[in-house]
Amino acid sequence: MIGYTCKYTPVELLSAFGGEPVLLNREAADFTRAEELTHNHFCCHAKAVLEECGREGVRELVLVNCCDSIRRCYDVLRDRGELDFLFLLDLPHHDDGCARARLAAELKRLAAEYGACRGAKFDAAAFRAAFTPRSPLPVGPFLAVTGARAGESLLAALRRASPIPVEDFTCGGNRFVPPPEGLGEEPDGLLDWYAGALLGQIPCLRMDAVGRREELLAHPNLKGLVYHTVKFCDYYAFEYENLRKTTALPLLKVETDFTPLSAGQLSTRLEAFLEGMNLRAAPASAGRRGKYVAGIDSGSTTTNVVVLDLAGNVAASAIVRTGPKASQGAEKAFAALDGLSPADMAAIVATGYGRSNIPFATGQVTEITCHARGAHRLYPQARAIVDIGGQDSKVICLDGEGNVTNFVMNDKCAAGTGRFLELMARTLELEMDEMAAIGLSWEQELTISSMCTVFAESEVVSLIADNHSAADIVHGLNQSVAGKTAALASRAGAKGPYMMTGGVARNRGVVKALEERLGAPLWIAPDPDLCGALGAALFALDSLDSPAGP
Repeated sequence: MIGYTCKYTPVELLSAFGGEPVLLNREAADFTRAEELTHNHFCCHAKAVLEECGREGVRELVLVNCCDSIRRCYDVLRDRGELDFLFLLDLPHHDDGCARARLAAELKRLAAEYGACRGAKFDAAAFRAAFTPRSPLPVGPFLAVTGARAGESLLAALRRASPIPVEDFTCGGNRFVPPPEGLGEEPDGLLDWYAGALLGQIPCLRMDAVGRREELLAHPNLKGLVYHTVKFCDYYAFEYENLRKTTALPLLKVETDFTPLSAGQLSTRLEAFLEGMNLRAAPASAGRRGKYVAGIDSGSTTTNVVVLDLAGNVAASAIVRTGPKASQGAEKAFAALDGLSPADMAAIVATGYGRSNIPFATGQVTEITCHARGAHRLYPQARAIVDIGGQDSKVICLDGEGNVTNFVMNDKCAAGTGRFLELMARTLELEMDEMAAIGLSWEQELTISSMCTVFAESEVVSLIADNHSAADIVHGLNQSVAGKTAALASRAGAKGPYMMTGGVARNRGVVKALEERLGAPLWIAPDPDLCGALGAALFALDSLDSPAGP
């Protein structure tokens, strides 16, 4: 087979010489091979391409000079000399007459080199047979994935999560070249026409006439956009920002490094996005009888439960350590309620990363939506929620009715989360309560600059060795967490009034530092850990009036 990565690749031409073109679009398990050939900060998609070239069966490759990173891939692979055939196609930025003539010359060069490599002649019949009809768009509502090429597993996860079809409109997913009509069999004439047909596709961002990309947004059945960007790629991050300001369609940004995403984070983002568009059914009553309902927030560090009576009053609550299994954490949380059990509940809604693993739950809602619901109950004035939990940080923007208008979560790194602070407390040999208090008595401003938890720990160890006080180091850590969280708030477009939830809201040093960064106070409930569980309990109460199942 011959691998390719770009929709402008002349796959029909390759087929005309007996090639079997295959799109290289799998995420990499790691970048071990690529980083031996390049460096850590090389474009993640380009590193994935280098990993794919080590895949069994890839002996031939055509690349298109989309960007400097792909050109670098070509240089690396050419120097290695391990492939049987390697070609870099010079793609024009325009689609005018000169550009078509230039691309036609490139196609003829490719035909000559590939034909010589395979010892084959141009087969006009095979060329024509390689054209495929355009796949029709769904007749009903659908979602579109746009932006940079999305890997196979990301697309599969989107399609599993969505109850309506998901169409791939990324730079690699909306390829369509119409078949030749009324042309003879002479190769040069076919390739002159073919150059124009390739350039006539909906343009990617490296082309000049990018305005035609708006054609993708005009379909009346398009209900929302999932915009994919790749770390260290400038092109698509800029388009996303422009799109965020101009489109009225629901928009979710997913940034990957072309390795598999955390299943928990990805499902939370996707499901919350779908909940915001009412594309996920609300939890329904399981027909159980009981005098109470409950919400369980199963997080990485703690499992929190709130019980409401049927009038909506809080009857009981508990916060316990989750432990190794979400189901066991939920059982412990109920055991801490002094006599109430799942059997006493008319409905139980689970949220948090462990929500799918609570066997006695009657429904599930993401923590994004549950935090919004709980926050609106506790503090209706809130227009932005800052939630710092054990595993992630998120900022959720609300309207006046408590509906989610936007949200942003941290990525794979745990820096800026509760887990980060726990690790630093152990390094400083402090209890969490001590750490929360000691940072308020700092004297010297220290900077913890690393974006990585492991490297930040190394910085702390060095500061300890330099005889800096624990109070000054903790203050530096508080400033680091506040800086990362404030950046999330900026990305989300958050405006006050602000509310803070999650266990880190108990850390007065972090709260004070974050208030300074945001330039506004943070409203904090007496039990900030319970906001998500409260929202889940309110959804459980709603479900008593919703007998239909999801």
